[in-house]
Amino acid sequence: MGDFFYFLLLGLGIGAAYALGGIGVTLTARASNVLNFAHGATGAFLTYAFFEFRETGDLVLPVAVPVIRLHLVPQPTVGTALGYIVVYAALLGAAQFWLIFRWTRTAPPLTRVVASVGLFLYFWATTVVIWSDSAPAARPILPTEGVTIGGRLIGQDRLVVAATAVAIGAGLWAIYRFTPFGLATTAAAENDKGARLTGLRPELLATVNWGVATVLSAISTIFVSYSAGLDPLQLGLLVVPAFAAALLGGFRSFVWVAAAGFAIGIGESELTRLTAGGLGWSKGLPFLVIVITLVIRGDSLPGRGESVDRRLPVSPEPRWTTPLTVVGLGIGVAVMFALGSDWRQAAINSAIAMVMALAVVVLTGYVGQISLAPYAFAGVAGLLLAKFDDLGLGFPGAPIAAIAVTGGFGLVVGIPAVRARGVQLAIVTIGATVAIEQLLFKWSWLMPNTGVVTAPEPRVGSVNLGITATGSDFPRSAFGVLVVVVAALCFWTVANLRRSRTGLGWLAVRANERAAAAAGVDVRRAKLTSFAVSATIAGIGGVLLAYRFGTVETQNYQLFVSLGLVAVTCIGGVASAGGGAVAGFITQLGLLTLIANGGEVPPEVSPYSFVVSGVLLIVTAIFLPGGIVDVRRRLTGLIASRRTQPVAG
Repeated sequence: MGDFFYFLLLGLGIGAAYALGGIGVTLTARASNVLNFAHGATGAFLTYAFFEFRETGDLVLPVAVPVIRLHLVPQPTVGTALGYIVVYAALLGAAQFWLIFRWTRTAPPLTRVVASVGLFLYFWATTVVIWSDSAPAARPILPTEGVTIGGRLIGQDRLVVAATAVAIGAGLWAIYRFTPFGLATTAAAENDKGARLTGLRPELLATVNWGVATVLSAISTIFVSYSAGLDPLQLGLLVVPAFAAALLGGFRSFVWVAAAGFAIGIGESELTRLTAGGLGWSKGLPFLVIVITLVIRGDSLPGRGESVDRRLPVSPEPRWTTPLTVVGLGIGVAVMFALGSDWRQAAINSAIAMVMALAVVVLTGYVGQISLAPYAFAGVAGLLLAKFDDLGLGFPGAPIAAIAVTGGFGLVVGIPAVRARGVQLAIVTIGATVAIEQLLFKWSWLMPNTGVVTAPEPRVGSVNLGITATGSDFPRSAFGVLVVVVAALCFWTVANLRRSRTGLGWLAVRANERAAAAAGVDVRRAKLTSFAVSATIAGIGGVLLAYRFGTVETQNYQLFVSLGLVAVTCIGGVASAGGGAVAGFITQLGLLTLIANGGEVPPEVSPYSFVVSGVLLIVTAIFLPGGIVDVRRRLTGLIASRRTQPVAG
């Protein structure tokens, strides 16, 4: 048997997991119009819970504080464990719908995406917290013996997994194609009000579908864990190839979704064979599939029949921008010279986080294009900063060049935005994050085998603007002033963009693309320029982060960091520059952390903070989509409305 056929068979196992994951996200999309970005993270928690039960007989609840374990059986068998995880997953899926997504059925797509991002953060961080000391042993539940096919030994488990995926896919296709339940699910998803008028119960249908989808997420991640190991983040990222498979199937046909999942898995296996010892090209395949599918199938403008989202977070016109910028800059500079080391560290962390949050404000708040990759672009800028400095550009040439190239890189990644909107673009950017991590961060020209790149210190002649200092002089006040000045300029620019001709065009595109085009706004240009501006701002943040840490490491730019940033930005207020400033204040290891921690900055970000961020993001998405900065506007409007009410009598 040739190598091609051998690696094809090897790819069946991971392809089966992708197929089941794709069917799972298709189910939630069909049942409740939710693209569940937490699909893989939920499966990751359930995978850990499955192996924990298999070892100890304990039921672990998805609660981080306190960790709750309930002992159910003394010596569980494989059959008992499988039955347990199916029931547990179904109940957990139903709970997700009733507690969260039931309330977002008629909400804008942005709300549903933000809620699922919060759920991703919650399940990922909860899994990390619960099993922080040690992960349960992943004992095999499938036959491990090999089968000789064409003179090559293939594990029976891969064949069993593939057969299981085919059987599940065929069964679900038959159920949703021929049974009243399947037809009712499709009808309820297409027209909620019409379904109610005919006597259907959309909530009940969605509950069942969420339960089935969560069972599939558990099965798929359990399958993947045998080859990829137990890692909450990597298992959570199973959602990327799952979305790729679902996109190829049009979020409709289970047969095509399953076939696409198998094809992606086999394609990754073959790329691994062709690029052995090189870059992680195989992990970039789902991103490529997502981009090509959206470019081919997407429309540059929404169709006439598509609903227009009119309940996006309000983007208020900024007032007193220059005075507020000057005051904020003055306070920041005063902190750098008048207060101690912890205050300087917290202020620097908050200022850099504000810059990163402003990148999210531009793209998501002003244009409605949901990006989950701001820290990926920041990582690109950090790597390029070190490379350009090695090439002799120095300061400020190296950071300027790195920021400019990052903006161009963002423009290229944003090309699918021309034919994709909102939720679809979120899929692109989450895939881009994985691709950047697997390709650029493993490219030896940019990142050595050590996985760490040393960042240069900014210097102007003999003046050292770097962060390095000894004792209580760390961080250096000069570096703090540099960061505060850059952050103030970014805030002033983003606030003024909101009321500029460009910003008004962005807001018009966000509100209604067809109406904006009819009014003379170049929708394609607006989307691309917003992506480039956002990536440029993220690049500025990435350069500051490289100077802040002194190194560029992959772990500082992974997906969960971007999701954490999106969380605090939405909590602060994603549609205004003021919201970006609030996000910087409340960010982990920022000024709020310093105040809450009694005047000290913790040495590192705690996973508990991501648990809290996930919960707050879900609550914000449902009840306060405008974020903290919108509270004042709502209170002002409420007071004004009461003053204008006629007095009885």
